[in-house]
Order: sequence, then structure tokens, then C-alpha cells
Amino acid sequence: MVLYVCVVSVPLVGGAINLEHGRGFWLNFSIALGFLSLSMLGAQFVIASRMQWVSGPIGMDAVLAFHRAMAYPATVFALVHPAMLFAMDAKYLQLLNVFTSPLRAKFALLSALALVALVLLSLLRRRWGISYKAWQISHWLLALTVLVAAMAHVWLVNYYLKDPWQRLTWQVLTLLFLGLGLWVRVFKPLLHYKRRWRVTQVVPHADGTVSLELALVHKGSYGAKGFRFKAGQFAWITRSNLLFAFSYNPFSISSSAEATDRIGFTIKGHEGFSAEVARLQVGEILYVDGPYGGFCLDEEQRAPLVLIAAGVGVTPLVSMLETLADQRSARPCHLWLASKNEDSIVCRSQIERLQTRLSLAVTHVFSKPLQTAAPGGARLDQAFILRHLPHAALSASYFICGPQALMEMAEQCLLRAGVAAHHIHREHFGMV
Repeated sequence: MVLYVCVVSVPLVGGAINLEHGRGFWLNFSIALGFLSLSMLGAQFVIASRMQWVSGPIGMDAVLAFHRAMAYPATVFALVHPAMLFAMDAKYLQLLNVFTSPLRAKFALLSALALVALVLLSLLRRRWGISYKAWQISHWLLALTVLVAAMAHVWLVNYYLKDPWQRLTWQVLTLLFLGLGLWVRVFKPLLHYKRRWRVTQVVPHADGTVSLELALVHKGSYGAKGFRFKAGQFAWITRSNLLFAFSYNPFSISSSAEATDRIGFTIKGHEGFSAEVARLQVGEILYVDGPYGGFCLDEEQRAPLVLIAAGVGVTPLVSMLETLADQRSARPCHLWLASKNEDSIVCRSQIERLQTRLSLAVTHVFSKPLQTAAPGGARLDQAFILRHLPHAALSASYFICGPQALMEMAEQCLLRAGVAAHHIHREHFGMV
């Protein structure tokens, strides 16, 4: 947070040094909000760049949550900037006439309209039925339009850019923001071309999921150690004919972290690529960007491991169990998995095999069971958690993945039961 505040405040420092007091406080304040908004919008490119030094320390889900949170104040500052000008003097309203306004005003209006469209599409894409792929493409193009048009506006207005060092500051920021866009969309995909993955297995399941196994085409493409990830992490996937694709799709890895040239995913068909997985052909080439995420198995611990999941949220937890099994771990493991019924258990065959390789106790919770007459079924709720806590509950490690309501309920229940916060780990599964 300190680093973020320092970076986005750089333009304000330059403006304050040579502040023209004769222009009035509110005019200068309006311009300051514009500069602050622009630097925050540029920083959004850094936050969403999928760079390990950005996401590694806190996890990609936290990074994207921060990305969403900062979009709101950045948008407010951007819109308040011209609104204050209009309120101070009605003559500024003439700048809204695209036929008579100067070019700098046209760029400002274009940036503002693109920003409003970007925010609305992000907030309402599901309500409006916009596909994930279409949203990703529009999101990136609109974001680029916002930034380029806003930078053009700043350079044409040329206010606070009179000193060489001030111009240098904005030149560096401009190159940084645009350079990141080129890195994400051009240079990084070129790097992935050497790290191609071949589909080796596609297995549809009765629960509506598909098990997808990939193998490296060139085993040395990730170096001598191969593709390394931590159990619980995820990766972004796109197809071979879309090397420079705008749309990548995030999925949790469900295979063992001990394998260095093969990875597996269990994917629930929803929309876009996830709905196309079942139609992939063995031998087809995919590109994988990863690994990412801070939701990782604490491999150094020997205390009991309690895994709490619902539906497809179990996939990163299965990766943890597969990894422990390959390590021949004797660690006590408990899996509490909520499903609709016996036929909808995600990763069922994997879990059954793992029970023969680990000290693993599995408890299924069915909301609408097929093999019982009990009305309403059962629920993975606070009463269930308190009833099933292991004997060494306070020293155990807890990993929770599923719907937001389930994760919040489970975390609060565990905290009230006396479990330390640093023993509880959550994965925000629906992060995009």
C-alpha cells in the first residue's frame, strides 16, 4: 500500500512544487484530482499485469480484488475533475461540444466515456449476458483507450509540464504503462510459444466437469527444474491459435506439484473456454501462463490438514492431497466436501484413490441426496464444522475454497472456535 501511494502520488509532487496560486485553490485541486486519477489508472496496468513480483507476495486473488477496489476512486477522481470545472465556470461546458472543442478536450471526453463504459461493463456483464471472452477483450481495449486518450489530453494541455524534470516524469510513466501493455500482450505470449503444452487426456465426468491433462512439448523449456508450482495454485490457459489472445481463462491446477512436465485440471463447463474443454482433441496445443496464487499447501507443517470445499472449489485441495500422496506424507488429512448429491461429487475418482494413499478422512455433505429420504438433505454449516473438528483443532491448518458465503461462514466459525487466523487460508474461487 505504501509503494502504491508513493507511485500514484508522483505527479502531485511535481505539480505542488510549481503550483500557480493565482489560478485559485479549486482549479488547482481539480487538476490535482485529474493527475491522481491518471496515475491510478496507469497503475491498474501494473496491478493486472500478472507479474510474479506483483502477485507473488499476496496472491493473485488479492491483487485482482485490489485492482477492482482502486478502480472506484480512480473513476470518481476522473469524473470529479471536469465536474468541478463546470461548476466553477459555465464556459467550460463548451468543451463538451466535439465539433468546436479543441483536440485536448476531445481526448478528455473520449477518455471519460471509455472509462464509464469500462466500469459499467465490468459491473453489469453478467446481468447483460456478456461472455467472459467478450468482456476481457472490451475491458482491455477500453482500458487502453482511457489511458492513451488521457495521456494525450495531459500533453496537449501542457499544464504542470513546463519543467524538464516534470516532462521526464510523465514520459517515464507513459513508457512504463504502455510498456506493460506490450509485455502482457506481445512479449509474454512470445515467451509462452516456447512453452507449449499438448493435450494428452480429456475425460468428461457425469458431474459436468472435465479432467484435462497436459504435457510439455519441450521438457526443457522451463529450465532444468521443469514447470514448478505449489499445490493449490492456478494458471491461465488459452488455445494454440490464440497466441496473442486477449482472453485467458484461470483454472486451479488439480494435479500433484511433484510432477514437473505434466499438469492436470478439473474444469466445470460454464462459458467461453470452460464450455469448450470437453471438445478439445488429444494432441491439441494450449498455452499456459502461471503458476499464480498464494493459496498454497504449507508443506513444512505436520499438523492435521482440514480441507473445506463446495463443488468445483475442491480442485486446488485435490492438488494438495495429490502432492502429499506423492511425498508419501503421513499427515492426517480431513476433507469436508459439499455437493448437490452423490452423482455431482467433483474429482470423485481422484478422492477415492487418495483415500488409499493417505491418512485421509472424507466427509461428504449432500444438499439433495439421492440415497436418503431425509427432506432437505444436510448442510456444511457452523454446526457441522463444530461437530467435525479434529482433536488437534487449534494446531490444524484449514484451507477453504468455494462460494464466498461458505468461506466467510467457515472462517468466522473457526475463529470463534479458537483457531488462530494464520492457520486459516481461503481461495476466492470466483475472482474474475
